[in-house]
Amino acid sequence: MLSKMKNQSKAFGAPKSIYAAILSLSLISLLLLSRVSLAQDLALTELNTLYQALLNDYVTPGEKNGLTANMVNYAEIRHDDRLNDLMTRLQNYPLENLDTKPKKTAFYLNAYNILSITKVADNWPLKRLKSLGSIFKPVWTHPAGKVCGEKMTLRILERDILQQLGEPRIHFALNCASMSCPNLRLEPYDADILEFQLEDQLKTFMKQKGKGMQVVGDGQVKLSKIFEWFDEDFEQIGGVSNLIQAYLPSSEKPWEIKGYLDYDWDVTCHLSGSEKRKVKRNRSATVFRH
Repeated sequence: MLSKMKNQSKAFGAPKSIYAAILSLSLISLLLLSRVSLAQDLALTELNTLYQALLNDYVTPGEKNGLTANMVNYAEIRHDDRLNDLMTRLQNYPLENLDTKPKKTAFYLNAYNILSITKVADNWPLKRLKSLGSIFKPVWTHPAGKVCGEKMTLRILERDILQQLGEPRIHFALNCASMSCPNLRLEPYDADILEFQLEDQLKTFMKQKGKGMQVVGDGQVKLSKIFEWFDEDFEQIGGVSNLIQAYLPSSEKPWEIKGYLDYDWDVTCHLSGSEKRKVKRNRSATVFRH
């Protein structure tokens, strides 16, 4: 009887050993995955922390040409080595880390805005970012740097990446350093709070005088050209007319879109007298980031 019990114990011992081994391997795998995840989060956290520091130091609310915007001190930020560090971090960030739609959206929105700031800073002083391009070679198609190891232009970021994510509110988060653009957000976009940030950008833009919309008569409204340029993107949320309803005042007449507001492409910064004179003189060659 005793011998039989010992044999049973040995028989049951083998599965327990296998179970223990499997458990140990699982724990090791989880530990390794957590370390990888931590490293990924650390790289993104450091990138966003650096971006936040630059926003804190060089971006402040202001007004120009009757429009409000978050203004950038391009004359000073262009001399700050942290901007080059930020561009390097964008270039080296692993593409495989962007494994969800919110992560991709937040990351590429930040990338677009950072590349816009850098493009202006590299070519400062200038009156308009658009002035760096031409009819045949718009500035949006110029090399702007690398993102996740890939050569990038502002057009690729906007059309080929961000617009393909199916989130039309990106158009109220992108800032091309122009006064009629939606505000440059004073914080990095973050996947964890992206829904709030995008909705806040939309609300702010629609309330800004001369930017999102302007009532021009009883039941008549003019909109930002953004709504005209990207009309098809808004179809997935019921169209432009549906989107703007929440921001229109009460009216006895049905609201009618009567055209679009002039777009102010002036750069989001006040130029000094000497900077204005330099802009009027012959410009040096445009600086590209390859």
